[in-house]
Amino acid sequence: MKDSIGDFASIEGVWRYILPMSGLCAIDRGSKAIESVDLLKAIYIVDLEHVSEYWDNWQSYERFVMKIPLADGRKQRYINRTIQLLKLHDTGRHEPGQLVPFAPLSETLQKAIQAVRAVIRDRAGEPPSSCDFLYCICQIDHELREALSQSGLQWEKLAAAVAQSPK
Repeated sequence: MKDSIGDFASIEGVWRYILPMSGLCAIDRGSKAIESVDLLKAIYIVDLEHVSEYWDNWQSYERFVMKIPLADGRKQRYINRTIQLLKLHDTGRHEPGQLVPFAPLSETLQKAIQAVRAVIRDRAGEPPSSCDFLYCICQIDHELREALSQSGLQWEKLAAAVAQSPK
């Protein structure tokens, strides 16, 4: 059964920023659905500070994200995270109080979000973190995990951190 954006709107914490930013990233790619790479790029833009410690070098993560092709096939040479966040804020001003999803979630991304819910189920009301989302998307999308590992993602360190999160 396919979940709708509304089914995921109740997730709190950083998701409130990552979801719409993922939508903007999907638009930049010319995609009709929000994919794993859009979530990955959104995490980079919104919350790099919390996931950078799981890369050998955060700039490797940045280079990986900049290689994601845009709708016209070009690759980005520079991503100004502040400008991207202002773009997100501006988009939110046009729909005050509304969750602006932009595009439906791909099946892979839906599975990853369900996995995030399972990961945080035993946490006492603690919302999911960017690390939880990164971990779960890598659990579901093995090709992406391999590519991220080649770019310097320390998979075992990330998995251990998610497993040790307060319960």
